[in-house]
Amino acid sequence: MAPVKGETASQLLPAFWPVSDQHAVDHVALDAEPPSNPDGVLPLLLRLASLSDAMRQLQTADGAIVAERAVDVLKEEMVESLTELAGLVDDESATLIRLRADALAGGTSSKDATLKIARDKMAPPLEVVCGPLCTWRPKTRVGLHSFLAAARNDEQQEILDALDDSLEEALDDLRRDLDAEGLKVAFELPFNVTDLVVSAGEAAGHPKHFAYFLPEDEEVDELPLEEQRTLYLRNVHLERYSKITVPLAGALLDGPLQPGDVPIEATLMPWIRGHDHGHNLVLPETDYSWREDLGLEPFMALQEAIADVYGFLMLVTEPWLRISGASRLQMCATHIAEVLHYLRRGPWHYGDAGAAYVELSFLAENGFIEVDGKGRVSWTEDELCRGMTELARALTESTVAAADAGPAREFFDRYGWPEDVPGGEAIDTPAGRISTAIREELAHVPTSIAFYRTGSPHGAAA
Repeated sequence: MAPVKGETASQLLPAFWPVSDQHAVDHVALDAEPPSNPDGVLPLLLRLASLSDAMRQLQTADGAIVAERAVDVLKEEMVESLTELAGLVDDESATLIRLRADALAGGTSSKDATLKIARDKMAPPLEVVCGPLCTWRPKTRVGLHSFLAAARNDEQQEILDALDDSLEEALDDLRRDLDAEGLKVAFELPFNVTDLVVSAGEAAGHPKHFAYFLPEDEEVDELPLEEQRTLYLRNVHLERYSKITVPLAGALLDGPLQPGDVPIEATLMPWIRGHDHGHNLVLPETDYSWREDLGLEPFMALQEAIADVYGFLMLVTEPWLRISGASRLQMCATHIAEVLHYLRRGPWHYGDAGAAYVELSFLAENGFIEVDGKGRVSWTEDELCRGMTELARALTESTVAAADAGPAREFFDRYGWPEDVPGGEAIDTPAGRISTAIREELAHVPTSIAFYRTGSPHGAAA
């Protein structure tokens, strides 16, 4: 593809997944409705989506505008539509929407608007983002114009709040099993459970996200934790699992429960909430001042692995299983299937893929799962739970409680992607064989999904 006028080679978007791989996109119909007045609200949301797609097309990868007058016209049209939208929804949603409109009109800065939303802990029935969003930080550090509308899922939010209310009870199990008496969640990040109604602009690019970290993803960095929140798009997560994770895991996993038979309506939301809390679990002695000595990519891979492992152990505690309504076996099947999905992104590329490699390496090399010569994985419920507990102990000792980078370096050198091996090269390790099978034999499985709405005006994309 030829560079856009004014765009240099260094500004072109980097690869999301291994560049030599075959990639495919599946399509998903969004059927979530606005929480009130859908007949009046949905056409406005689709109009804002179309305007936002046009706006994003007038930006280069570094955020530069290629047609100032056209952008001014689009902003004016979006402000008018947002103002009209605010008059059709509930008061709580209208307050947020008017803040977005004021920022787009230049009455306030986008940063000030999103800070107010965060500080006032807004979680309205209809969440709207219309402005700069960094949907994929390795892709660009600059906020590019995005639009999304998401409806609050009150039923699932109640379940999540119940999980949070029982967090200390779940952590007691971890403290006992890991012999880590001082283990605690440093901060409970607010977590809004929603269903995506419409997305456009950069937010509709690839790869699709099922969660945004706000206002960090809106270019507002270095905020105290109490001013941050997670916007979770539950229906996107469910579709991503069904379209991508199920075929990957179905081909590679040999266990007591097939990934397609998992009740993901009960397992996926607690799974990501556990991961979210896992990022914030610390010990009194936790001090990551040595992270630069380890290196950014190994550190991020270990941090994602810590979040995965601690989160999993919370998932399978009695109080969380009781609240979610899922069994321990179902949580096990969900987790190991999702690990395969993350591995696909390339463990030499990103922290979450590197974490998947670490987890599978540890489990296989210590006999908790079996990986054959073709990358097929055999697992059992008891051994997977035992292995994840041992992995949590190892990560706690080598990383969370470590006084310097030495233990983490030793652990990563043993279980992480070999740093001297070029990205994408096939390697004969258990996790390496799984990665090769995913990238070569299962290349037909989609790597991303695209959205549309059936019955919408002109078959509009969403």
